[in-house]
Parts: sequence; C-alpha cells; structure tokens
Amino acid sequence: MKFNFVKPTLISCAIGFFIPGFTAILFFLFQLLTDKIGIDCSTSWKSIWILTSLISVALPFVFIENIKKTNNPTLTKLTLFNFIEYISLQACLAQFFTDSKTICYGSGGQNGIELVFTAWIALPILVCISFVFKHKLENYLE
Repeated sequence: MKFNFVKPTLISCAIGFFIPGFTAILFFLFQLLTDKIGIDCSTSWKSIWILTSLISVALPFVFIENIKKTNNPTLTKLTLFNFIEYISLQACLAQFFTDSKTICYGSGGQNGIELVFTAWIALPILVCISFVFKHKLENYLE
C-alpha cells in the first residue's frame, strides 16, 4: 500500500495560505490567557517560542515512528500532523523576525503581522517534510 503524503499536504498548504491570521490569533489568545494568570507578555511569547520550537523539531520524528509502529498512515493523522506542525513552525519562525518586546508592545509598525509571514514560510517546509515522509516510509508501507 502506497500512501500519498504529498498531495494531502499540498491541499493543507493551500488552506494554510488563507488562514495564517487565524492561527496567529490563536497565539495571541494564548498569550492573553497567560496574561490573565499573571504571566508577563514577554515571558509568554518566549515560552511559546520555546515550546513550538521543540514541537516543530520533535513532531516529524514522532509521526514517522507512529507510522512505522502502526504501519497505518491515515489522512486524519497526516492532517493533524500538518496542522500542528504548521502552527508550530509559524510561531517558532517568528522569533527570527521579531522579539517578545516588539510583539507585545509594538514598535515600528509591527504588531504581530510577522506571524502571518512566518506562516507562509512554514508552507514550503511542510511540503519538504512530506517528501521526506514519502521517501523515509516507502519501505514500511509496502
């Protein structure tokens, strides 16, 4: 059985091209929730960046191991992976284009718009990862 990792990922990327603002809002909502419990905005964003960096690096390995173990890739698993990896990449890449003080308090016209751009940067990375999945898991899925 051959599973097509690339085509569903391309469809996810087409959707992802239009929703970067929505996923950015999720991060701002999380930051507002942490603010309500007394965590400083700057600290919250640094925590988001650390967490999403770890997730974006570890998740592909977890996904590959799950597919090897179960020998059952499904569209649902791939879609869930793509969504989590997309938002993790979106947030972790933002730390290279802004800092926590700028994203919290604004400066020079920046107000989180970099999260939209980093979401778009994440899309080709997702496609590359799906090619790696395709080639890495070919032997396991036959």
